[in-house]
This record gives sequence, structure tokens and C-alpha cells, in this order.
Amino acid sequence: MSTTSHPPSSHAEAVLAGKVAKLAHMGGQIAEFFKAYPDEQAVPAIADHINQFWSRRMRDDFIAAFGEDPSGLPPLLRKALPRIKGAPPGH
Repeated sequence: MSTTSHPPSSHAEAVLAGKVAKLAHMGGQIAEFFKAYPDEQAVPAIADHINQFWSRRMRDDFIAAFGEDPSGLPPLLRKALPRIKGAPPGH
């Protein structure tokens, strides 16, 4: 899924874009909370929080949207991204 900013061509794309934006915002809020901590504590804490409190579908959507290009995410959230658990391959 591309995260470039161009108008969605269908209602379904608009809904998905809204969900992705909300996930990015929520992840940013978590990263903002932990930014006072040293990176070596903040990064795993961000991933742990997301892994514990976000559904697998939320995590999968987040990884699908930002796994290839996390440049739009805050730095701590970008660092935590590889630690976020999605669905196992083949599921």
C-alpha cells in the first residue's frame, strides 16, 4: 500500500487511508509519551505497548502501510516498527 498523498479514487481507499492516518496518529501519541526516555528503553516500550494493546489487524495494517516507507512516522516509532508483531507469514 502506498502512503503517498494523492486523492483516493474510491470510497474503500478513502476509508483505508483514514484508518492508516488514525493508526499513525495513535502510534505517534505513544512515541510522544516515551520520548523522554532513552531510546534503548523507549523503542522496546513503544513496540511492547502496540503489541499488547493493538489488535493483530491494526498491527498488520500499520506494518502494511509503513513497513516499506516509514519516513512519515516519528523517529522513535520508526525505530520500533521492526519490533511490532504482525501476522506470521502465510496467514
